Amino acid sequence: MHMAQQIIGPHIWVKQAPAWNAVVDTLALPLFSDEQRARLTPFVDLPHRQVDWGGIHGVAKEFPREQQTLLRIAHALFNGGDCQLAELGDLSSGGRSAAILLIGQRYR
Repeated sequence: MHMAQQIIGPHIWVKQAPAWNAVVDTLALPLFSDEQRARLTPFVDLPHRQVDWGGIHGVAKEFPREQQTLLRIAHALFNGGDCQLAELGDLSSGGRSAAILLIGQRYR
């Protein structure tokens, strides 16, 4: 089972909601370890369709900068805003590819 499927579980509506794709697809990125993912997913309440971004960013303060940037991009995309493309320059090639994937999923 793909990581995104594990996060989504029975909430298939997520795949029909591009803003939610930004959240789920970010958490499913292989750039995040299972331990990091386990610390972040409690802040995503799919049954009630809520995300505690303050909690996510609070936990992520301990993460490497690249992961913090990807979470900021997901947050902006979730809220209908655009990410700061200047931040993409701070990412590794894998991080840039992930950010482009997230942006593409959000605006599909």
